[in-house]
Amino acid sequence: MHKHIDFNKEFLLQPVIKINEELESEFIKEIGLIDNDLIDYYKTLNFENPEFYQLTCESLSIGYAKTFTQNKYKILTEIFIVQNFRELGLGTFVLNAIRAEVKKDNTPLRTITLPSDRVAKNFYEASGITARLLLMEEKRDKPRFRS
Repeated sequence: MHKHIDFNKEFLLQPVIKINEELESEFIKEIGLIDNDLIDYYKTLNFENPEFYQLTCESLSIGYAKTFTQNKYKILTEIFIVQNFRELGLGTFVLNAIRAEVKKDNTPLRTITLPSDRVAKNFYEASGITARLLLMEEKRDKPRFRS
């Protein structure tokens, strides 16, 4: 369990067996605005050894993170914070907590994000994570951006 105190509130990130379905649906709906076909493909990916973390504030579920183990890497596929709690540094708190967990296991961390998801791309780059591999495909008619 990782604890963060700010704004006179206690935020906890702890492992859970399953992600809160409402939060996961909210993430899929929001990210689906970028490219529904790509999100449908993403949902079918089967990663090994999933680990889920739930972020709470005074027993209210406000976010989550998903990681998987693939080969020798821990792969962070999702960090989601509900709209009312964004811009408070909680995404950075979650990322740093995940980093602390993988450091214990001496496992390299990788992340997955859509190249057109500028919010996620900028967040990860500001946190010292950079693209090392880009999956390229034919250009689509529909623009794929989240603002």
